[in-house]
Amino acid sequence: MQTANEFAKNYLEHTLPLLRVYEEPEFVQVMDLMIKAYQQGNQIFICGNGGSAGTSNHMVNDLSKGTAVADKKRLKVIGLADNMSLLTAYANDCGYETIFEEQLKNLWNPGDLLLAISASGNSENVVRAARYAEDNGGQAVGLLGFSGGKLKEICSVSIHFQSENYGSVEDAQLMFSHLSSQYLRHFIENS
Repeated sequence: MQTANEFAKNYLEHTLPLLRVYEEPEFVQVMDLMIKAYQQGNQIFICGNGGSAGTSNHMVNDLSKGTAVADKKRLKVIGLADNMSLLTAYANDCGYETIFEEQLKNLWNPGDLLLAISASGNSENVVRAARYAEDNGGQAVGLLGFSGGKLKEICSVSIHFQSENYGSVEDAQLMFSHLSSQYLRHFIENS
C-alpha cells in the first residue's frame, strides 16, 4: 500500500502535465471568443453536471466578480446549473437531458457563447446545450477530459485534458476558471 506522500506524488505526476494544455493554441482561441463576447455585449453561459456543475458555479463567480473593473463594462455570465428549482422542474417535466437546453431557449441570443464542462464529453444534457448553441448563431467551447466524447465533435473549440482520472480532469478544468478570469481582468484593465 502506498503512503499518502507516495500517492500524492503519483497523482501530481499524472495531473501536472495536463496543465500544459493551457500553452496550446486552443486556450488562445477560447480567450479570443470570450473577449469577442465581452466586446460585443454577448452573454457567456456555463454548464456541467456533478463536480462540473460546481466548477461552473465557481466560474460564474470568477468571471463575473473577478473581472469587474471600475468604470468598465462587465462580462455577462450566467450559470445554467445555479437554479435548483428550475433544474428540477425541467428534469421532472421534460427529462434530465433537457435541463440546460431549455434554459438556453429562454435566454440565448445569436453571438452568445457556451462553456460546456464535462469530464467524459458525453453528458447528454451538456451535449444538447452545446448543439443548441452551435445551431442558434453562437458557439460552444468544451472543457473536456477522457476521449473528449461527443462534445469534442460538436464544440467550435475544445480544451482537452487527455486523462481518464476524474479528479485530474476536474483539477485542470477548475484552473480554467482562475486563469481565464485573471487574463480577462488584465485585458479589461488594459483596454
